[in-house]
Amino acid sequence: MLWYLRFFAKLQLKKIKPLIIGVGGASGKTSLSNFINIVLENKFKVKQGKGKNSETGIPLDILGLQLNNYSHREWLKVMLLALVKVLTDWTKYDIYIAEMGIDSPVEPKNMSYLLKIIKPDIGVLTNILLEHSVYFDALISEEDELKRQKQILKLTAEQEGLLLTSLNENQTAVLNIDDENIHHLQERVKAKITTVSQKDPKADFKIENIKNFVDKFLLHFKNEGKDYEIKIANPLPAHFAYSFLLTIAVCKAAGVSVTDSIASLEIGFSLPPGRMSVFKGIKNTVLIDSSYNNATLVPMLDLLSFVEEVGKPRRRVGIIGDMRELGTMSKLVHEKVAEKILDTLDLVILVGPLTQQYILPILKKNDFPAVYSFLNFTSAKSTILEQIKPKDMILIKGSQNTLFLERAVEMLLNNPQDKDRLCRRGEYWDKIREKSL
Repeated sequence: MLWYLRFFAKLQLKKIKPLIIGVGGASGKTSLSNFINIVLENKFKVKQGKGKNSETGIPLDILGLQLNNYSHREWLKVMLLALVKVLTDWTKYDIYIAEMGIDSPVEPKNMSYLLKIIKPDIGVLTNILLEHSVYFDALISEEDELKRQKQILKLTAEQEGLLLTSLNENQTAVLNIDDENIHHLQERVKAKITTVSQKDPKADFKIENIKNFVDKFLLHFKNEGKDYEIKIANPLPAHFAYSFLLTIAVCKAAGVSVTDSIASLEIGFSLPPGRMSVFKGIKNTVLIDSSYNNATLVPMLDLLSFVEEVGKPRRRVGIIGDMRELGTMSKLVHEKVAEKILDTLDLVILVGPLTQQYILPILKKNDFPAVYSFLNFTSAKSTILEQIKPKDMILIKGSQNTLFLERAVEMLLNNPQDKDRLCRRGEYWDKIREKSL
């Protein structure tokens, strides 16, 4: 099945011959892809992967096909339609933005397999973090926790890094060199390199200053000796500064000026559902919905800092779920989140066995003022409703696997119609949620 989809996807791309932008990294791929699309669609005809980043998602997206379910009958239909698409669909587009997500060091869940489907002309990595590290555990014999973490990150970097090191001299690699593991890739990259950094004054795109307000986000940066400013009418965590500059760097390589990119981002800024969406909640609360995907450490810490910064006039509440698929790294990562919660939140409602096992003991040991812990969303529902007070700022963040914390967001919305703007909509996801506690 996989070779079949790959074969026809490659044929389709060969017909169309678009410029391919490959977006990889542990977190922020869909947001970055979305920003790149916002800029490029003003000048080019663009096709965007929109979260379809796997060994099946990418070829299905290229072929314009969609699975309604995963039955044998549905797969048979897709196999027949793949041939039809290649023969009949000659829709042209100039640029294809492909998200490239890895879950494992082995094929077909790794970067080396995805590169057999598509060959990017421009490659960019958001970051390299502990995500899906449970699938790397078997390859690591080291028992010391910190040494094990370093080795898992090294293996992850080897796979993620293929997106950049596979590029040739005529192509472009965009690097966030403040990420230590990406920084080390530079000497192995043959492509033209564009760097983004807050720390290195020699970076091509240098972050100078980040400011957050209740109603806006300001970013000052330098490129080729010139000063620039981006104003986004939405408060955002600091890591979005990298997303914006990675976007501008990619789009510059694709032929769009820095000033045009800034204008497009300021006018067209939007975020995919469940990735830092802000809603008005019941009791005049503010909901920060980051419920979409598997939580990773750095974005989680960044979000907690953001809530502390912009939520100071309010009581700061976290509905925090497990960070899944981390394997032997689960304890270390959850404990770091617990330490951050101590400094940033006033009330936390933990959801999931991992938060109960690793975060709860640290909060109790340090006499955290208000903490509740539950194994699943169903058992947490009544406490969430009881504990929310007027004007709270509420962060909802956790892995999707069985938790589906978008249910907490939906329950707290002031306007029920806003539920259509949440993640995982449709009959398929409704059925999945019904089976989850």
